[in-house]
Amino acid sequence: MAEEDSFQVRVVNATKGTYHNCMRRSLQTVALYEANRCLTNRYSTLRPFQRKIALIATAIDLIKSLDFLDDYHCQEIMFRTQASREPLDSHLAWRRMKQISREINETILPKAKEVIENEDNMEKSHDEICDALLQSMFEESTKKSKPHHLMWEYNHNHVFLAYRIYYRGVNVDPNLFPATPLRYVEVPIVKPENTQQARIITASGGDGAPSIPLANMTMNSHVEITDEERRAILKEVKDHTELLKEFEGVISEEELSKRKRALYAALPPVPLPASGGKVQRKKAKSAATPNTASTARKEVDEPEVCVRLDVDGDEENPAAEDSVEV
Repeated sequence: MAEEDSFQVRVVNATKGTYHNCMRRSLQTVALYEANRCLTNRYSTLRPFQRKIALIATAIDLIKSLDFLDDYHCQEIMFRTQASREPLDSHLAWRRMKQISREINETILPKAKEVIENEDNMEKSHDEICDALLQSMFEESTKKSKPHHLMWEYNHNHVFLAYRIYYRGVNVDPNLFPATPLRYVEVPIVKPENTQQARIITASGGDGAPSIPLANMTMNSHVEITDEERRAILKEVKDHTELLKEFEGVISEEELSKRKRALYAALPPVPLPASGGKVQRKKAKSAATPNTASTARKEVDEPEVCVRLDVDGDEENPAAEDSVEV
């Protein structure tokens, strides 16, 4: 019995069911392409920010549905870049999705047309056409006539995998499998106030309980955020944590602990302590000063001096000569 055509089947056939880290962007590309197909009929009912959140949440679901990937590979594929190892945010995911068809049209289809129209390739299958096309692109890029290596397609053109899976010749495959999302992704009604909050919502699929690990979603400690943003993130994490309590006894303790650790990792950086501690003002009276016109001594009021108190209660004197005993 023939295997039913689907996103998962075509990806496995195209990659031979193997993964190398050089394939990261290519797999991210096909996941975003397929997520867009799954959501096309729903976009009209969503606001722009909701479309972006739904897109990346659906793409994450699709990556997780590939059996040959482990949990870390699923996270790695959705990194913004390999170097930063930061999760891809919904805004950049949307922009990358929009560029896929344009890049295929500009970098692949003109060369594909030349290869297909070559008489030697008239009877070749789609996979054979792809190999011939890659060889042509390799020779043009390197000025060498030797065969291209197996990973060259992933190292030099991350949209080629999308062409291999979704196109036949110079057109989208007319017999393409129907686009069916793995689940109905719920999206927030209110637009997230910042990127960090959007990441938490994306990771939770729009509801309370996180559905993917958040271990790599920690905010850079050098990133400055406002008090309002910090409070919004803390409230979001607090709401998620309280919701998890309702699942006690329903899901395993191990799973609960895993999700709580993920929420902890999503917390914003601890605010910096106030510098210098508390400052108290003391008045001091100096000893009487000599008067050239009279031998009498009189008291004069000294100006206010500051006595700084450290957080542990010890006094720190900013000016030794004006210090007073407290």
